[in-house]
Parts: sequence; C-alpha cells; structure tokens
Amino acid sequence: MSSVSLERGNPRKNPPVKGPGVRLAPDKKIDEIIEAAIDAAPECVRQRVILPSIDWSLVSPHNVGLLLGSLAQARMAVPGWLAKSLLVAGHTISEDLARSLRGAHAVLNRLNCASGELHERDAISAALGTLALDADLDPELVVAIIRRLVALSWDSEALHLALSQLHRVPNALKPAAELFGKHVARLPAARMRVSGFSTIHSFAEMLTPAFAAQGWRADVREGDFGSALTDLIAPPEGVDALVLLLDLDGILQRNWRQPAGELLAVLTERADMLGSALDVFSSRAGVPLLISTIPVPPAPGTGFLDRHHAAGVRNAVDTINRRILDAAAASSRIVVIDADHALSTLPARDQVDPKLWYYGRLPYSSEATRLLAFAFADAWKLLKRGPAKVVAVDFDNTLWGGVYGDDGLERLACGDDFPGNAFLGLQQECLRLKGQGLLLVGLSKNNPDAMSVFGRHLGMALKAEDFASVAVNWESKADNIRKIARELNLGLDSFLFLDDSPHEREAMRRLCPEVLVPEMPLDPAERPLWLRRLAATWPVRLTAEDEARADLYEVGRKAEAAKAEASSLEDYLRGLEQRLVLSFVGRDTLVRVAQMHQRTNQFNLTTRRLTESDIAGIAGDEGRGIVVLGKVSDRFGDHGIVIVATVIIHEREAVIHTLLMSCRVIGREVERAFLGELLRELRQRGVTQVRGDYIPTAKNAMVRDFYENAGFTASRSEDEGATAWSLTIGKKKLPASKFVTVSWET
Repeated sequence: MSSVSLERGNPRKNPPVKGPGVRLAPDKKIDEIIEAAIDAAPECVRQRVILPSIDWSLVSPHNVGLLLGSLAQARMAVPGWLAKSLLVAGHTISEDLARSLRGAHAVLNRLNCASGELHERDAISAALGTLALDADLDPELVVAIIRRLVALSWDSEALHLALSQLHRVPNALKPAAELFGKHVARLPAARMRVSGFSTIHSFAEMLTPAFAAQGWRADVREGDFGSALTDLIAPPEGVDALVLLLDLDGILQRNWRQPAGELLAVLTERADMLGSALDVFSSRAGVPLLISTIPVPPAPGTGFLDRHHAAGVRNAVDTINRRILDAAAASSRIVVIDADHALSTLPARDQVDPKLWYYGRLPYSSEATRLLAFAFADAWKLLKRGPAKVVAVDFDNTLWGGVYGDDGLERLACGDDFPGNAFLGLQQECLRLKGQGLLLVGLSKNNPDAMSVFGRHLGMALKAEDFASVAVNWESKADNIRKIARELNLGLDSFLFLDDSPHEREAMRRLCPEVLVPEMPLDPAERPLWLRRLAATWPVRLTAEDEARADLYEVGRKAEAAKAEASSLEDYLRGLEQRLVLSFVGRDTLVRVAQMHQRTNQFNLTTRRLTESDIAGIAGDEGRGIVVLGKVSDRFGDHGIVIVATVIIHEREAVIHTLLMSCRVIGREVERAFLGELLRELRQRGVTQVRGDYIPTAKNAMVRDFYENAGFTASRSEDEGATAWSLTIGKKKLPASKFVTVSWET
C-alpha cells in the first residue's frame, strides 16, 4: 500500500513550491472540491482531470495520505505525473514507488524527509553525484532537488548539481544564486576579451556560469559592438584569451539588388578579410583565440541551390567557415568551436530569435547563446587541462552483450546483427579513440581467460594487443585502476572509466574520485554516439605522438620486460642502446611541446603550464630564449619526443624556465644526458651562470633532488618549498650518461 509521510518537517526546510495550477485559499468551496477530488481519485487519475491543476504545496500531508490511500484501495498505481507533482511540492511517497520511477524521484523523496543530519548527507551524496552526470533529468525535478539542498544547507551539493545541469536546465542556478557568487570568487581566473560582429552582451554574461561549471572564473571584458576585426588585428593585452562569437548577418550584410556575381564578390572579400585578420592575430598575439564557426542557417536564400549558388546563404556560411578552418590549420593559437555541434540539440529555427535580432542585433536565441557559451567553456577546459589519456573499459555487457562466465563464447553478442552491432559500434569508437592517442585499458571482473574472447570471437573489432594494460580478475576495479595507473606512470585524473553497471560506477566515484566516471546510456544502441559526444575525449590538437601513443607504450613495455630480465640496472641500461637526438622547437613540433607542458606532472621541475603562444614567444625572441627538445629511441623502437626545456637568456646568465620529461623514459638517465647537452649549448652561446627552479607540487616530488644530483647548488629557498639552484659552467663537470648516445638533429 502506498504511504506518505504525515510530517512536513521544519517549514524552512520544506519551503512551499509555487507552481502553476489552482491557488488554494481558505475557501470552504475550494476545500470541498479538493476533498471531492481526493475521494474520486481513481476516476480523476483515469481521466487526468482536476488533480493536475492542484498546487500540492498547499495541500496537507493528511489529505495527500488520503489520496494515495484511495488509489491503493482501488488497486491503482500512482502515475508518474502525480508522483512528480507531490515530490516537487515537498511531500514524500513510498520508497518503492520512488525507485520504480527514476533516480531523481528517489533522491527528492529522500531529501523531502531529511532533517539535515550528517549521516543523511553522507548516505545520499553518491546518488547526487550520479544525478549530476545524468543528461536526461527532468528539469522541474532538478530545480526542486537543488531548492531542497539549499534549504538543508547542503551548499556544495546544491552548487555541484546546479552547475552540472545548467547547460540544459537554465533556471538550475536560481535556488542557489546566493551561493554561486561566493563559489565563483574562489575559482582560478580566466581573463577573457569577448568580441563579435553583433551584440555579444548576453553571450558574455553567460560565460560566467558556463566557465564556473568547468572550474574557472571568467573575468570578461566586452569589446565594442562589431569590434571583432579590430581585436584580431590589434590583439588585446592583459587577457588569457580572445573569444570571438561569429554570426552570418553580423559579418555579411548583403544588398539583394546586386546580381549574384557581385554578391559572391562581396562574400569573398569579407571572408578574405576575416582570414587575413586571423593570420595577423596568429603572428602578433601571445594568447589563444577561441572562435566559433557560423551555424547552419535557419532558412536558405536560394532553396535547393543554397549550398552551391553564388547567392546561397549556406554557400556563404560554408565559405566563411572554410577560411576559419584554414587559419586554424595553419596556426597553433586558434581553437575552433563547431557551432553546429554545440547547437545540435536545438533545431535551426530555434537557434535564432528574430525579435532579439531586430530589437538589439542579438544574433542567437537565449537557449542557443547558453549552449554556445558552454561549448566555449568546454574548449577552454580542454585547452588548459587536456583530454583524458586513458579509457578504462569493462567487458561484460559493455564491450559485448552477455556475461562470458555464464553465457560462454558462443552466446556473446558482438557482430553485424542486432544487438551485437551496437556493442561492435562501441568497440569501433574505442578504436577511434586509440587512433587519437588515448590508451585502452581493460577492467573486468572475470576469469583471466576472458581476454581470449578478443581472439576467438569473430565479431570483435578490438584485439588483445589493442589494450595498453588489462586487469581481468575478481578484485576491486578501484584497486586495479590504481595499479594500472602506477604501471603506466599516469595520474588517476587521466582516466575515463566506462562500465554498464551503476554499482561499479558508483564504487569508482567513491573510491577513486579523481577518475572521470560518466553515466552510460542504458540502451547499448545509444552508447557509440554518446561516447563520440563526450567532450572529455576530444583532442584540441593531434600530434604524431598522439596517433602513435599505443605503439609508444608497447615499446615501453618491451623495455620494462628487458629490465625485469636483466641481471643489474647497469646491464639493463647498456642493453637498451639508447639514442637521444636534440633539436630546437619548430612549427612541426610546437604543438607536441605545448601538449607536454599541459600534461606532464611527475617529471616536471616547475609545472609551469606554458601554451603554444608562450613557447613560440620564448623561441622567437632571437638570442634571448631557446626551446630544446629531445627524441629518444632504443633497440625496441622509437619513443618520440620525450623531454623538453625552455630557457631564457640574458647576456651571460640563463634561467631554465621549464624542464620536463615523459614518464615513458623515467629512470633511464635520459634526463642527465639531456641536461648536460643543454648546458653545453648554453656555454657555446656565452652563458656562464645557469639557474634552475624547483617548484614542488603534489605530484613532482621525484625531481626534488634533480638539480642537486646534477651538480647545482641551492642558492635560495622560497615559500612553500620552492628552491632556486645555480651552476657556474666550467667549475664542475657537466652531467652526462654513458648509457645514452647524444646527437643534434641536422
């Protein structure tokens, strides 16, 4: 029998929700109507009349109990719309009913009867974390949950849920508005100059919550109306990035009295003007540019001919977008946000609001503006922190349908026929990510022979050798992923965990909070496209090392196997036959060097996150700065670019601004050989005094003594453990390694 709590609790903690519907007043006639509706509840539910119009926040728990009792007596299930209305109004329903609906119903039900005790908060925190990642929550339930969390003074949970759902629930922040300002003030700043060809004020305002959802405080400076070209040609100073929102009507105003040929000439002129401005920005700016493409127009200009006719609106969009993409391909400073993808959930006709355009030259509707702002925030986060490096994926009912231990090989679903083709599709997506530099890791609670499925089952796209590491056993997946992280020399924050089991996902979030654990769709057919849409996997740029990363790790595994077989460390190093080739950074290596600065944590003396423009600025300052990189190979294969240093030179003094190395070659004396050759290069340039800093972080303790072991002397210690080290070239023997052959690239 359905039940309802008869206690409404503290009014402050159960605030009434003023929703649409009948406003109940102390009127006997209205009371009589409500009582009659409750008495006739079964018929009202069947006909869906009266009950949907009631404001349940003003109905007593006693009467709600009578309502549910009436339905139970008639052996009728409480419909979802009624259960939702009761929960949003602050009432409780039976736990069985709440669980039978969706997770959000169960969470709100528990919150409505919570008193704010610590044990209640701990018990519900995992469920709230899962909700934050759900892309299909009912917006009304989201707002009700956030409102209830605020009432309970569970501020961090309220803010986390609000920010995670804000991109799809516009009013999610309203109940937590007072908390939001304090939260944003504590976030690291991202100074943005925002420009466009039309009015960008509403877009600039939306950047604040969008960036906050990604952990940044957007300090926005708006350009003047139509200032895009000016800001590109004369890049602003004192900002971390230039943000440029484009729209067709702002950049291209056409006179339809002109013939098609003249319209095409105007289009070409404007597109070339934008392309030239982008080239100027790339040559002058010291910060990245985040620029949107122009989305598909809501209506054609020449009907079916629109994409190829000289006067076609879609032709104009394609032409301008092509100029943007060409400029981005030639410049490491330009990051393109695909507007069509950002707005893919919104029909083209709803992406614009004609009234807003004619009233104030606002190029996009409020909903489109919000989606675009969040797309820019996603791009900024990936630009600063990089995408995931590892995809750790479950086997049973994730990579194939069925359970290997129960169903056996023959009954596993994976192949050309449904539903196996959905699982095959997810495997193909995993291969796509591998080709873009992500490592694949297998995590399965199974007997070890489950790995044989990839070689024996004819429908598998993945093979055993596609996995950089596997843990197929009955141990905790959290323990296994920690072991693999140590094996790969990567932090847990580099891992993305895919598992069909909500229990395994919740356990991973609880035990390894650094790991990114998204909510997978229940339907396997939805998973391939879902994974493709997951922004955490998107590369900002792709390098040759990215595309070959799996092969690089295979080379590393062979070297580790040789280490295990060697009788001593010296025999191991000698047997590697290592070759280190140094060169100065160039256009073809700049992206990889910047990528290393963003991603490397362990062997990183300062952890200064230099961007491509920062590195290009040092390398381009003739005579005052150099950027040196090193490629390593051994008898097992090529490791690619693994070590880099940026050096700032002032006459006879030099400062090693950054020095970092990939974990793939740690412990092989590559760093000693590299540093020694770097110091020899500086000596040839007339440098006699070299300084290097060590700035400690939570992850780089392994290099604390690097400079001391290389012969440097501590010159001073600074706050928080930072130390400056110095070396006078010529007074001490420069570091070297007898196990590494060094040369310069010709």
